[in-house]
Amino acid sequence: MERSDEMALDRCADCGADIRPGAEPVFAFGTAGMVCWDCALRRGGRYDAERERWSEAPDLRDLVPERE
Repeated sequence: MERSDEMALDRCADCGADIRPGAEPVFAFGTAGMVCWDCALRRGGRYDAERERWSEAPDLRDLVPERE
């Protein structure tokens, strides 16, 4: 087994898919939450490849609890 196979995978907070470190860009939120590329785009996120950052955040209202 290669070392990369031993790395812990994260899971998308929306669809539950495995997120492999360094694969496609993910949208991270909160202290440890993230959504995969497909879910971030489906939720309205826009990624600026030239700047390597999200130019518009995806809608995560149903994934992030509201603060009181």
